[in-house]
Amino acid sequence: MTRRHSANLLLPAVLALLLANTAALPTAYALEQAQTASATAAESVQQNTQQATAPTEVPSAMPLSGSALKLSQLLEPISLGESDTLGAAVLGSPELLVRFYQNRQFTPLWTDPDYSREAIGILDGAADDGLLPADYHAELLKALQNDDSKALEYELLLTDGIITLGTHLMNGKVNPQDLGRTWNYEELTVNFGYLAKELDRHVREKSLAQALDSLRPQFQPYRDLKAHLKRMQTLAANQPFAVIPLDATIRPGKPSPSLAAIAERLTLLGYLTKDTDAQTDTAANSTTASTSSALTLSGELLQAVKEFQASHSLKPDGVIGKGTMAALNVPFAERAKQIQVNLERARWLSADLSSDFLIVNLAGYQLKLFRENRLDWETDIIIGKVSSKTPLFKSRLKYMVVNPTWTVPRSISREIIWHLKKDPEYLQKKNFVLRTASGAPADSSGIDWQTVNPRSFPYWFVQQPSENNALGQIKFIFPNAHSIYLHDTPAKSLFSQEDRAFSHGCIRVKDPLVLAERLMSPAPNWSPDSLNQSLASGETKQIFLAEPLDILIMYWTAEPRDGKLQFYKDIYKRDQAVADALLGQRHSRIAAAGDPNLL
Repeated sequence: MTRRHSANLLLPAVLALLLANTAALPTAYALEQAQTASATAAESVQQNTQQATAPTEVPSAMPLSGSALKLSQLLEPISLGESDTLGAAVLGSPELLVRFYQNRQFTPLWTDPDYSREAIGILDGAADDGLLPADYHAELLKALQNDDSKALEYELLLTDGIITLGTHLMNGKVNPQDLGRTWNYEELTVNFGYLAKELDRHVREKSLAQALDSLRPQFQPYRDLKAHLKRMQTLAANQPFAVIPLDATIRPGKPSPSLAAIAERLTLLGYLTKDTDAQTDTAANSTTASTSSALTLSGELLQAVKEFQASHSLKPDGVIGKGTMAALNVPFAERAKQIQVNLERARWLSADLSSDFLIVNLAGYQLKLFRENRLDWETDIIIGKVSSKTPLFKSRLKYMVVNPTWTVPRSISREIIWHLKKDPEYLQKKNFVLRTASGAPADSSGIDWQTVNPRSFPYWFVQQPSENNALGQIKFIFPNAHSIYLHDTPAKSLFSQEDRAFSHGCIRVKDPLVLAERLMSPAPNWSPDSLNQSLASGETKQIFLAEPLDILIMYWTAEPRDGKLQFYKDIYKRDQAVADALLGQRHSRIAAAGDPNLL
């Protein structure tokens, strides 16, 4: 489940920069799979895949002695694939570690004791990213640092810790492909000789901290999530947590003995200031409702409740019922874990981000357009039902279709047939026609719908362009294996719902025409009138973007928003699998349970 970095695994090319700031990567590369391909195919790969680099050849064997000989002997069972352990430790990157020392003729790296201790502090700091320092041998290294008899073991574990932390910061600890078969975000190979040289340089120049920082996701939401994690972990470590009871719904303007504890909780979470008039000395020191005075739900306390509700995907009406209390009673440690899960998700895609892109956050029911790495525009969306989850993947949005037709997928055809059994005029009312598999028109007048079996029905239902078309006035196409696209919808009223998992998998956009204008605005010879004219014609027409735009279908249940932390419901129940892999034993494996959309 977790990433085991080896010479045979695809890893990010940026790891070859481990920890370089400006040097250019070598351009030669070749994937192992290409060994059986033709020379022409290999040349095509080299021309079209510019992100990957090939492992360099291991230097010719030279006579070894002293520490180099002992290091090679320690690494021999690992290089032969007989072990992935060293002493009591399980290595995070055994094959990378072997290749690293082979490329430097097994010369020790950590010759400065003071800087090696500083490096251990860097490994300890992995907790700030929601990672586990134990995965990088931090505590074990502290125990070994003054034991001369374990000097070479210390050397190898420290290098393994730094390499593994670098790969985790850049690419994530958990391999998302193990959690969902729809994941198609690419990883790339590493030039091991370059890695050896650059890691050696950064140790000599004592610049590991800065270099590791360059491997973290560089977009602001990641930094903000880290700050929120630190605060939540501090609360979990220092504040006792008690479940606040609720005997009855608390409405605005009404008193309740539970409000003092609620006010204290909201203060700790940053929604209420300590000097607000909603708190009394008793309230400020209470941890249960039984010892508090009966405050009234009004003023700043009421406003804080509404802000809390809005930040937890609840209706911000100020009414404290079961939903609001359930959110208030989530332990600080659980919220910290939720943030850790979403930091990991951010690491999965950092290498894939260009400066302009679309992110679809399924859990937040939101689509966001970024220009030059900054949020440019956002709108609400409707996503797949729990029974027909929208998959997670990356693609490139290439064109739009105005006045689209809708060819009903086989999975939905049975619903159309069900309607026809009840109303034979359903096709005409909804502007459907029948087509053969080749696209030729078919006559529906002679079909006895009462006897039709959906499994053997030979025709396709195609809905013609109209105001009632299920795809609305426009759809946005990004090639993928799941037949997923963005589209308009005539059912606008559904956007008023808090929970919007209603579709069969495709993504409905609240403001699709605004999205179209923003996607096309940089294009020459384009204006909003162009779109309006195309729509008014009633004809189905494709409009291509000047440049394809990256689109990432993601799932974040926590994200920074307006200085606060926005939490979303885990509608697809995907958080736990990520948390188990991220926070459990590094080398445990978690089955995907046969669910292709477990992510």
